[in-house]
Amino acid sequence: MSAINFDQLFDQLKTGAETVAHDTLKDYETEAKQDGQQALVNIKGNLQQWTQELETGSITREDLEDLLEEEEELTKMIALKQAGLAEVHIDEFRNGLINMIVGTITGLVKV
Repeated sequence: MSAINFDQLFDQLKTGAETVAHDTLKDYETEAKQDGQQALVNIKGNLQQWTQELETGSITREDLEDLLEEEEELTKMIALKQAGLAEVHIDEFRNGLINMIVGTITGLVKV
């Protein structure tokens, strides 16, 4: 099993956050990009650990989803809240980020 280059993966996740921001919150795209990328930076250590655990089989795809759902940093979305975006739209963006993260990581790990 080949080890994943986490720096490349993290760059893919940051690009993915921009795509999710564009696709889900066009009117708040700038704030969404800012919040999405900041959330990724804040959970980078956890993402690296969870990716390794997924790669070794210590956790499953479902475990990864659960860990991300519980990740407090993904609930902050400060710029979006300051812009006055409704909570339902913030949740939609957050769920899009989680799906993108899980899809990207599991696509590389081949879970």
